[in-house]
Amino acid sequence: MFKLALGQICPVTADIKHNLAIFEENVVRARKENAKLIIFPELALSGYSCGDRFFEIAETVPGPSTDHLIEVARKNDIYIIWGMPEKGLDGVLYNSAVMAGPEGYVGTWRKHTLPGHATDQTGPGAFPDRRFFRAGTESPIFTTKIGKIGIMVCYDTFFPEIARLLTLKGADLLVSISGSPSFEKDIFEPIVKVRAMENTTWLAYCNLAGNEGNISYWGGSFVVGPGSKQTKVPGEPIIAKAPYDIPALTFAEIDYSVTGKFRPFFPVLRDLPSNIYQSLQDVSKESL
Repeated sequence: MFKLALGQICPVTADIKHNLAIFEENVVRARKENAKLIIFPELALSGYSCGDRFFEIAETVPGPSTDHLIEVARKNDIYIIWGMPEKGLDGVLYNSAVMAGPEGYVGTWRKHTLPGHATDQTGPGAFPDRRFFRAGTESPIFTTKIGKIGIMVCYDTFFPEIARLLTLKGADLLVSISGSPSFEKDIFEPIVKVRAMENTTWLAYCNLAGNEGNISYWGGSFVVGPGSKQTKVPGEPIIAKAPYDIPALTFAEIDYSVTGKFRPFFPVLRDLPSNIYQSLQDVSKESL
């Protein structure tokens, strides 16, 4: 069992120094509460509204900010997950989630699915990922002292195949970080809960909160368990819930033993028809 913290923040656009200070302040607060993991949202290091400035402020991983946060993690004996624009080759960027811990750099997840759509509610460019980022293709699991961690970035969570893959690879905890605007709340919130239910696993979700530029983020970060042996209700209870719309630091206790106790009562992994994945691949090749 261990405690984690959801660092639901509102970054200042393109101000890495300022946002790192917000990170550190929350890390120190989380450590005082004996948290062993703190999670920050998608692109929390830079903000989401950087536009072409992404090409100026993106960093390699490891790089200056990662090295700094490694030292923060070591000093506070805590794991940190955060979102940032990652620089690959010159002119090639990734929307990445990075993890560091007391032992140093742990690994990086590059966002697999890049939205390029907008809505009338937000205007053109509400989801500018395809303009700036290249999609990631690797799906690693990060082995740590607090378990095996699988990470998804925002739109990745809309695709059940990704969460299922990470679960079947042995993830004890799924982490989803996002920059989800307010108009998405009623869509995004239940999807996150379903990802936990359909995989009977722990899932920690951390979203941006507040206003950055002309975009308002709904916050509402939460941790959901796989279910409980007593209630036999999948995807419940929500273990911890952050407020909507405003920055907050929220804590939750994670007990992996609940997973093994609950799965016999809701055996979706046992009953998974594995042949469907080959059919899915075949059909997608023909129709997409």
